[in-house]
Amino acid sequence: MTGEDDTRFDGSGDSANSDLSRRTFLQASGATAAVGLLGVSGTAAAADGFDGTYRNWRAREAQHAWDRGYRGRSDRTLALTDSGQEVRHPDLGPWNGVQAFIEDGQVKLTKPEENDVSRVKTGDSESFSGTMGPGTFATGEEKYHEFTAPSGVDELDAELSWSPNADASNDLEFRIDEYVDGQWETSARAATASMPEKITVPVDAGTKYRFVVEAYVNTTTTYEISGTYYEIEGTVQTYDSSVVFEGTGGAPAPDTPKAVGWYDASSRYGLRKKPRDPDGHGSHCSSIMAGSGRGSAIDESAAEEHAPQTVLSAVTDGVLAYEVEAEAGTGVFGSAYGKLLQMRIEGPDGQTLDTSTATNDASEWDNNVVEAPAEQTGTYTVYVETQEGQKATAAYAETVAVGPFLDPQSTVGDRSADGDAGLHTGLAPDQSIMCLQGLSAPTEDLSRHASQFADIFNMRTVNMSWGYVGGLPLGAAAGTLDRIPGSIKEIAEGGILTCAAAGNAATPANGNGSPAVADEAISVVATGPLDGISGYSSGGIGAIDEDEGGAYMKPDVTAPGGTLTDLANAVLAGAADTPESNQPAIRDYTGLAGTSMASPYTTGVSGLLAQAMEEDAPSSISLPAPTDTEFDDVMRLKQVLLATATETALTAAPYHRAKAPTYDFGGRDPFEGFGRVNPGPAIDAVTRELSASGSISAEVGLNVPDDERAAAGYLEVGPGTYEASVSFSHLSGGDKGSATGSPHIDLFVYDAETPATNGEPNVVARAQGLQGSPSVTFTTEGGTYYVVAKLVQIPGVLNGDDVQAHFDLSTSTVQGFTASGTRSDDGDAFTGGQTNQIDISVSASESVKVRDVVPPEWDVLEDYSDDVTRVESNGDRQFVYLGEGSDLSATYFVEAPAEETQSNAYSFGPVQVSPDGGETWVQLSGTSDTNVVAGTDSDL
Repeated sequence: MTGEDDTRFDGSGDSANSDLSRRTFLQASGATAAVGLLGVSGTAAAADGFDGTYRNWRAREAQHAWDRGYRGRSDRTLALTDSGQEVRHPDLGPWNGVQAFIEDGQVKLTKPEENDVSRVKTGDSESFSGTMGPGTFATGEEKYHEFTAPSGVDELDAELSWSPNADASNDLEFRIDEYVDGQWETSARAATASMPEKITVPVDAGTKYRFVVEAYVNTTTTYEISGTYYEIEGTVQTYDSSVVFEGTGGAPAPDTPKAVGWYDASSRYGLRKKPRDPDGHGSHCSSIMAGSGRGSAIDESAAEEHAPQTVLSAVTDGVLAYEVEAEAGTGVFGSAYGKLLQMRIEGPDGQTLDTSTATNDASEWDNNVVEAPAEQTGTYTVYVETQEGQKATAAYAETVAVGPFLDPQSTVGDRSADGDAGLHTGLAPDQSIMCLQGLSAPTEDLSRHASQFADIFNMRTVNMSWGYVGGLPLGAAAGTLDRIPGSIKEIAEGGILTCAAAGNAATPANGNGSPAVADEAISVVATGPLDGISGYSSGGIGAIDEDEGGAYMKPDVTAPGGTLTDLANAVLAGAADTPESNQPAIRDYTGLAGTSMASPYTTGVSGLLAQAMEEDAPSSISLPAPTDTEFDDVMRLKQVLLATATETALTAAPYHRAKAPTYDFGGRDPFEGFGRVNPGPAIDAVTRELSASGSISAEVGLNVPDDERAAAGYLEVGPGTYEASVSFSHLSGGDKGSATGSPHIDLFVYDAETPATNGEPNVVARAQGLQGSPSVTFTTEGGTYYVVAKLVQIPGVLNGDDVQAHFDLSTSTVQGFTASGTRSDDGDAFTGGQTNQIDISVSASESVKVRDVVPPEWDVLEDYSDDVTRVESNGDRQFVYLGEGSDLSATYFVEAPAEETQSNAYSFGPVQVSPDGGETWVQLSGTSDTNVVAGTDSDL
């Protein structure tokens, strides 16, 4: 990836060894630099497609949202900062020819193909040298060399080389900063782990810049910097924002633009005239979040399904063969369910075009898929056989689907409901895409001009599937070497949500690195198909927020990212500098696994949810147009994704690898955050109205992705007291006989209009339903609330089993009683063992008993809390009783858990009151709080 501003991470899932040099660690893990792409390469593996069960897993779950009428909007974009985007692939194109660049502090638009420019050396240059090191793995060292751009120059080519480097143990990274409004801001960064590092950056004559050398080394290093200036001759034509969405809107057609913008700081004047992806990572991520499926649109008239239900052994000659007739310019696919299978496609000339193996490790999802472009008209053969040609194994083929793809130029794929189903479609197939090529440098550019990018490109969410290899220890994420957390906040203030990969560090102690660590971002952990957390995923403590105090607590949610033997299939980018006519791979797909793949899954869901919030949510919680979207709107979008996520500690217990989340009753878990992101329930939360006195029938289940994990809706009410309840009726499904008891369903009420800090769920009321029938009563001054019923467990069965729980979700008005309350304490972040004073006040229409809810990990200091009458433990909660009255104020003290492993975010409240002596407890709106505890081990 030479020339990109950061580098790739092909992580093995192993944690760092502190005795190794940083470069040695990166080599051992298959990585190439400190900051990189969070994906794991591999051959295509288990997926599904065609006719529901044979389609790609993400398309099957996205179908829930599509059936509700949401496929994304072509006049809205999902963006990404990544290695690039291959717009020649049918799923990611066509491109409208629009490129963005920044000049004189403004985001401007041009069309490179229509510009006639050339680069000419001016004869001016820069040269510096120095010595530095040794650095450390996380914090590093920086050296600076300032210079002022001479007159008559437009661009600078610069490179950094160093010595010694014979054993590649030294790792220098290269940056160019610009002095803007009295401070230094990053213009470009190179961290390819190659030598020399190279940067091309636009410069303005008379402006002050500096070269920055970053060292992450264990030896002393001598370095040299050289730079050559260029003048751009010719005219760059600019356009207004109306060109961005030309050709979009209305019914999509094959030539409707998909990529509506491209930004590459090193190509301001057309050095590279077309968006390409020299690495492939960005194209893969783009495909997951918003691929149209045109390149894998199934020709249903010619596709076939078979049910051999046979053991492949010496008796069957260990192989099944299926012939597929395909036209040149289309493609061929095969998809099979079974055990210990291998699949491959042979072309008309007998050449093997694609292979795929589902190993024992993929037993949680025993589907196997192959696909290949058809470069010539003829007969293609799909083979289903035993692994490695062993005819005597116990391989079993249950069902098989084979067939041809359509010509991409004749289909819109999944962009419309009446289009053709794609095998590997993304989450939001009709959403447009805007790629900012590069990683941290374009992220900083986006942050400086976020509102302009949001206005011009109607940008809703930006995906960042990159970060620091191995995660960063506590305290490192907000240091001088990483300005990204602050940039994420600025992006949110510009009206854009950030979804970021949690990281592939497999390190429970030091958690997420930047950018996922930022408060305002959604940090995403990867799972396998049945929600088990992948072994390589980062988790645990985030980092100390040195700029604002307190701590970052991450991750936020989980999403499918694949396992090392069960990869996520998405677009394979072609060779960036090879014409399309010379490379069949331009229509192909490949498998990767990583939090890189989980993050765009969540980004795609955010696009579907944003569409629902903009088009169909009530005005109190709707999203304005992107140009009018502000920070609070972004946090409301974030809250819905987190509030409708579901815990997997029990439903996916056998599938979690290395990281075992615990049941947290809706709180944040250090390994899965608030749980598995859910497209359908998130949309229902903002579009399905619940009557103040009525009920709806609902169903949740374990047969994912066909079943949904939660049921949700919104409740708009005036001042008063209300009850929400779940009434379980029965189980259904082919495996219901294996269930050993009633389902555990938890019920939550969230304040939809006012999220908690940084978009976290603001809990108004919650209740456990160990037997499937929880109920909550809450009082409010009026507003809009999300009511969410979440499946926690069905005893005796797990994800993948065909079992559904049916229930009624009811809401009603409680007459004749009102109450309100407030909560305050010493802060929102504490160190282990620190004391927190909590002050509670309650005002009610009649005398009530009052109690508060405290996490069991915190000690209630009864000896110092005169207002506490008693403390009652109830498993995952403590009830602190505070007396009785119609106008009550009380104070008590609690002590934060002291062990470093207990560092987490803890939910307090809501305050509860009982008007009937303790028979019924009403939860008071606005009395919840989240407090973060950071571990006391300062060596982390």
